[in-house]
Amino acid sequence: MSIGEAIGTYRSEDKITQRELASKLNMDRSLISKIETGEREWPEAHDAKLASLNYKLAIKLADERTGGYFSNILDDVPNLDLHPAALKDVLLKDLDDLEHALEGLTLAKHIDPVKRRESAERVWHEIRDVIEKAAVLQGVLEEEFGLDRRRLAKKHEMEVKRGER
Repeated sequence: MSIGEAIGTYRSEDKITQRELASKLNMDRSLISKIETGEREWPEAHDAKLASLNYKLAIKLADERTGGYFSNILDDVPNLDLHPAALKDVLLKDLDDLEHALEGLTLAKHIDPVKRRESAERVWHEIRDVIEKAAVLQGVLEEEFGLDRRRLAKKHEMEVKRGER
């Protein structure tokens, strides 16, 4: 799904017009239309504004702008159960898988380099599984409880800087 398609889905789900979205983003309605139809690319300068509207848009932008470093699991697993309890269970399983992979990597330091590399790749994949599902769970919590992502991110950053996290 392209950014334009994601914007169209967002508008449909939130039942807002192109004009209303353009107003929120301080853009021209015709530009929104061209982006949704694929005639124009989403302007990178407006990424932060778009990402602040909806976690699904934020994840889509991250996927596009990082070349897949942060991939959009919502595209890869469209039937992912977005209920917080279901996401918690999936995330806990992924964390358990990561723990086992990390244990394997620790043990792999005493084996041949090929096996060690294979072990490192497994850890990499398990980390990515955790990141992808955790990002979705964060977004679901933002939506369900009306959490302010920017405020929480700044608070988290300050706690990290103070050594509280």
